[in-house]
Amino acid sequence: SECLENTRVQIQESILDHLEKREHRFVWLRGSPGTGKTAISMSVASALDEQGRLAASFFWDKNRKGEGLDSIEHFPSTLARQLALFNAEYEGLLVSRLRQPSAL
Repeated sequence: SECLENTRVQIQESILDHLEKREHRFVWLRGSPGTGKTAISMSVASALDEQGRLAASFFWDKNRKGEGLDSIEHFPSTLARQLALFNAEYEGLLVSRLRQPSAL
């Protein structure tokens, strides 16, 4: 789940400001267990999605074995799908590549 309203605002704004710069495409968020890294990440992802700037996101729960689309086995195809939905040029290149017999 995301951060509660009006919590961790400074760190969220700091991350969003960092990502405003074109050369900053990734953020490495680290900290002790239980400090809110996942909530912060989900809140930032939600904000970026609302702005139309989120190409893809993924989260795994270490306490639960992933099943279905949230499994590690489906990560590459899930990521490729999200990127294709975000960017039409990438979608065209991906579809073209997948249609080649050597790609399978």
